[in-house]
Amino acid sequence: MKKSTLLTVVSIAICVGSLKAQTNQGNVLVGVSSTLSLTGQSSDLMNIGYSSVKLKSDADGFEESDPNKVITINLSPRFGYFVVDNFAVGLDLNIAALSDKSGEYGGKTTETLLSAGPFVRYYFPTSKVLPYLEIGGSFGTIKSKIKDFDFTEDEEFKSGVMMFGGGVGLAAPLGERVVLDVLAGYSSFTEKDKENNDDNERTVFNTLGLKLGLTIFLGAN
Repeated sequence: MKKSTLLTVVSIAICVGSLKAQTNQGNVLVGVSSTLSLTGQSSDLMNIGYSSVKLKSDADGFEESDPNKVITINLSPRFGYFVVDNFAVGLDLNIAALSDKSGEYGGKTTETLLSAGPFVRYYFPTSKVLPYLEIGGSFGTIKSKIKDFDFTEDEEFKSGVMMFGGGVGLAAPLGERVVLDVLAGYSSFTEKDKENNDDNERTVFNTLGLKLGLTIFLGAN
């Protein structure tokens, strides 16, 4: 039992030491993460999901329709480079897609989002997990399409989006080069129509939440 405990302590120490070395100048980080309210509706954004939504009632004569079927895909890959020890600059890419098929009317709504922008992150070189500060932002477009409803013609919309945010996080080692990122912070998401918007009307979502991700460090150090 004592030998097993000692080996565990030694292994953790090796991982931590190696992790600190991965944030040296010239190394690279790649990863994928959730975002703080990518679509302004949820803080759980790194997901591939399927939902079924059905209206129910105990009223006399109520006829239950087929459920709405909703499929969502939301991913945020990233790439960064350590310009100096512990300080990385990089690029975030946000990709989101939603498909909502109505069981009652037979119509379908689809949305796709694509945005990109810079981020900066500074790691504090402690002896266990690595605390860090991060800020970033991105710009992009949401395309929406509504089709096949009985009571309307097919419609398409295009909106511009702008996001920025930041926070304080912890990087916990899962191996010599892999960490689990947990960041608590703030984000702002702005969406506005690109056409027929002389008054610059826009919707702004402000969110406090958690951002989760996995990061892999690449490099010789």
